[in-house]
Amino acid sequence: MFSLLLSVNVFASRRSIALNRKGMLANHGEFFAPADMPEVYYDSDTQEIIIEADGFSTYYDVDIISQSTLLAVISTQISGYGDNIDVSLLPDDNYIIVITSEFDNEYEGYFTNY
Repeated sequence: MFSLLLSVNVFASRRSIALNRKGMLANHGEFFAPADMPEVYYDSDTQEIIIEADGFSTYYDVDIISQSTLLAVISTQISGYGDNIDVSLLPDDNYIIVITSEFDNEYEGYFTNY
């Protein structure tokens, strides 16, 4: 029982970031997520972006853009299996995360850092 409560508490601060596929092919009636589409979460306790992927793409380029300034505040490349990105030093703001696979598929989501 205690471990169940602990696991629920651990994931309470972890919220999914919905990704939308950008580009021409994104709106042509696709019903399944592309194979290279990662899953992305924001953990408000650790102030980290968690990107989980299965290695279909060997790498992802990640840009985090401030919505108030429209400037990229973080640009990095991560493994095709995902990684965590520390956003604790970013000011409180709304952000856009843009993730591009090695196949040039581009995914965009939104989160608030606080």
